[in-house]
Amino acid sequence: MFIGFDLNISKNSNIFNGSIDYYDCINIGTKHLEEQKAVYQKELEDYIKDKEVDGTKMQDEWFPQVEADVFISHSHDDAGLVCALAGWLNKTFGLNCFIDSNVWGYSGNLLKIMNSKLSNERKSKDGGYPYNYNSCNRVSQHVNMMLSVALQKMIDKVEVVILLNTDNSISVCTDEKMRKTYSPWIYLEMIFTQLVEKKPLFSYRNYKRLIHSDAENMTLGNYYLALEQFLVSYKFSLEHLIQIEENNLSEWKIEYQNEEYEYSLDALYKFFCPEEVKSAKEMSIILNPGQVDCIKSYYAGRNKDIDKMKYIFENVMDRERRCSRHRCLYCREYCYYRDFFIQKNKERLND
Repeated sequence: MFIGFDLNISKNSNIFNGSIDYYDCINIGTKHLEEQKAVYQKELEDYIKDKEVDGTKMQDEWFPQVEADVFISHSHDDAGLVCALAGWLNKTFGLNCFIDSNVWGYSGNLLKIMNSKLSNERKSKDGGYPYNYNSCNRVSQHVNMMLSVALQKMIDKVEVVILLNTDNSISVCTDEKMRKTYSPWIYLEMIFTQLVEKKPLFSYRNYKRLIHSDAENMTLGNYYLALEQFLVSYKFSLEHLIQIEENNLSEWKIEYQNEEYEYSLDALYKFFCPEEVKSAKEMSIILNPGQVDCIKSYYAGRNKDIDKMKYIFENVMDRERRCSRHRCLYCREYCYYRDFFIQKNKERLND
């Protein structure tokens, strides 16, 4: 995750009054999300070997990680609105959106399959199907764990998280800085957006390779400043998300249509974090392809080789030792970047 937005819109928002209306957007969004839909028509026996259920395989097939740019957190009561938003983003900017209920299988179906096999399902005299209580609780714990881990992985993976903030999802607390939700899943998603390690924009980009004669003089700017029977409420803060409304979406669309952008989200970032875009582009000029791949692999979790990262910092800093320490932004930002990793991996680097 690079950035998160707190979005307040409704079906009557102006963005749905253009050449494609609200219902057109729903159709586009539904079709776009269906293309990502997971195939999970499997019997439980496919996951059982030697009386052991393969939870990892089940999670990967029921709740797989898909390629997406935007994760939209929402209330299930806003199913139409969230599909319309996904359709508008896809049609206008070519962005791939992720909405769990549209892409993944309904966790309740997985619960039913597992309970029917593992929780002593039997027909009662009144026509119902009771289960063994303790076994049913264990099954529920495992399914909810699979879903929560999968959601957290998707939030970590995507570039942008958008909270669709409506009366169905979020309400204000007496403490103006706090918000309240009755959805455990929205609560989990918002807390995880606070905890997840924010990735630099550069790790999501593959800008066309540019060669500048003045690359030595480029700076990195501010790159690294970077339940139906009863209700259970969860309080949390949204201060870590940037609040946007429909006028911001309209400005984004106008900017994207009027200027040439290699990545459509950069047109949105122009209004909120332009230095990040500038610095991400400069990184692709200042660093060689090997250094770029190393940094991206680190943030993607494919390669946590701190020694390689340290080597990059030391070489870049060595090139810049002609300037007084911290006088130029280029030097200062690399010092910050290097010191951040040294502090985070202090014990290993001291070995």
